Amino acid sequence: MQTERAKRMDSAGEEAPLNSPELPWNQLYLKRRTESRIQLRRRVCFTGPAAAVTGVLAVLILAAGSVSSDSEFVKVPSSVNCTEGQDCILSCTFNYTAGGWDEKSGVIWRQAETDHIVHSYYNNTDQLAGQFPQYVNRTSLFDSELQRGNASLLLRRVREEDAGKYTCFVKGTRLSGSGLTEVVVVPAPPTTAPAHVTVPISVKCTEGQDCILSCTFYYTAGGWDEKSGVIWRRAETDHIVHSYHDNTDQLADQFPQYVNRTSLFDSELQCGNASLLLRRVREEDAGEYRCFVSTPRLSGSALTEVVVVPAQRHHWWGLGAVLLCVIAGLCVSLWLYKNTQVTAGNPTRLLVQHRQCRYQP
Repeated sequence: MQTERAKRMDSAGEEAPLNSPELPWNQLYLKRRTESRIQLRRRVCFTGPAAAVTGVLAVLILAAGSVSSDSEFVKVPSSVNCTEGQDCILSCTFNYTAGGWDEKSGVIWRQAETDHIVHSYYNNTDQLAGQFPQYVNRTSLFDSELQRGNASLLLRRVREEDAGKYTCFVKGTRLSGSGLTEVVVVPAPPTTAPAHVTVPISVKCTEGQDCILSCTFYYTAGGWDEKSGVIWRRAETDHIVHSYHDNTDQLADQFPQYVNRTSLFDSELQCGNASLLLRRVREEDAGEYRCFVSTPRLSGSALTEVVVVPAQRHHWWGLGAVLLCVIAGLCVSLWLYKNTQVTAGNPTRLLVQHRQCRYQP
């Protein structure tokens, strides 16, 4: 043994490494030693009491993996800015490759402070029986994107009271988890309102006749749906001239001066025409009018002035007098003409009349 050890020493008296190329047998030695250690470990793990402990641990690990809640499974932004009156997407994604997705999976969005249900989805369909009234007809998921890990919520026509914290909870096939995000409601920029609605500076309306007060809005940007509306008001008094929303006229609060005298062109509203038809214009209709239009994504108003022009009054009495004179002249001319014809046709009668007048005692 000492002789072999001595042969493995180099010229400097140091021991050569076991994997030195100078010792070709060393590779076989290392391989056998490694296999021996692996067999020893297998005997320890799968025989005797150690096997039972290892089996129990394996079952617990597998069971925990099937129902575990992973903080990294669901991801949401810390906050999202939503503009008031516009639609907003609350982002929520999950690791669908790890968690899986099937017909028993589901998504629930809740208000974190109150635990109210904002939107619920499972069994491959929306479950909105317990939805909080504030969100009815205003929420939806991207159903076709759920199996790809997209559980984002679309919140329509954001309101001021929508501000707050929201929880996105996702239950997959193998994993479940939740994330917390905050919705910050930002007021709509006031600079967009004037460009949304356009009216002329003034419009001239003839007294006693019908008149159209023009008002158009940018419908391609603002859109139009059943919740959109138009309100015409007198700018000086704020009296309601005409009101329209929910696809019908709302005239309960209409100022009495305009009852049965106003209407919109309903079929033209979705094309951006909010003009007002004012019938039988009166002198007191003169003044400033405001056209306010509210759509799903934009709202705004504009001011126009109505100038009432008096109707042209003809001097009927003068025309009548002239006409009477003409008629009288025609009658006199006709009478004279008849008398002339009678006298010319009977000269004897004219002579007798002359003599009677001459010799009358």
